[in-house]
Amino acid sequence: MKKIPLIFGLIFILTTSCKKDVIVDELSCNFTNYRYYQDEVKFLGEMSGNYILIGIDTTNSDDMINDFIKSKDYFDQTYNYEIYKHNQYKYKYFAMKLIRTYSCRSITWIINDLHQSSIINFVHYTIQTDDCMNDIWEPIGKQCVDSYSNSFYVKVKNADYTSDLQNVVLKTNTIIKMQDKYMNNWYILEADKNSQGDALQMANYFYETELFAACEPDIIKIPVE
Repeated sequence: MKKIPLIFGLIFILTTSCKKDVIVDELSCNFTNYRYYQDEVKFLGEMSGNYILIGIDTTNSDDMINDFIKSKDYFDQTYNYEIYKHNQYKYKYFAMKLIRTYSCRSITWIINDLHQSSIINFVHYTIQTDDCMNDIWEPIGKQCVDSYSNSFYVKVKNADYTSDLQNVVLKTNTIIKMQDKYMNNWYILEADKNSQGDALQMANYFYETELFAACEPDIIKIPVE
C-alpha cells in the first residue's frame, strides 16, 4: 500500500478534525441577542451552545424528521426531543440538543449546513433562560430555552399605504402571510432559510428602516428537560 504524502495527510487530518469539531474559521457569529419593543432595545439573553430550533414543513412525517436527525453527527442521538405542531401553523418545530456545547461560530456553521437540506425550512439559535413557565405561570419543564418562530409582526404607519411594506418584503425575500384580523395596521410576515436573515433579524431590520410604527418577533419558550 502506498503511503499518503505528508502534505495530503495533513490536509486530510485537518479537514476531518474541522468536520468533527465543527470549527469553521471563515464564518462569524451570526447570533442576535436583542429586539425592539416600544422604541427601546430589549436584551434577550445569552446564546445557548447546546440547542438549536429546527422548523420543518408539516408535509414531512415525524419518521422522515427522525431519519434526518440521525444523519447528522453533531446532534445528540440519545436526546428525546418533542416535535410541536399547532393549528394554522404550517411548520413542525422542535429544539434539538447538540452532541456537546458549541461556540456561536460553530453553531452558525451548523445552521448553514442544515439549510442545505431540502427538508429544512428554518433553523434558529436558542437563548439561555432560567424561566420555564408558560404565559399563565404554569411550569412546562425543568429546563427551557427561548427562541423565536419564523413569524414576525410589522405595524404599518398607514393602513391605506403599504408600498413601503411591499418594497422591504421584496428586498429581504420575506413573505406577507396575512393582515391581522383585529388590528388593521398589523401584518404577519414570515422569514425562512431563503430570506436575508432569520425572523428575529428581519424584525429588527424592518424596524431599523424607520418606515414602520413597530416590528416584533414571535418569541417562544421550549422545554428541553
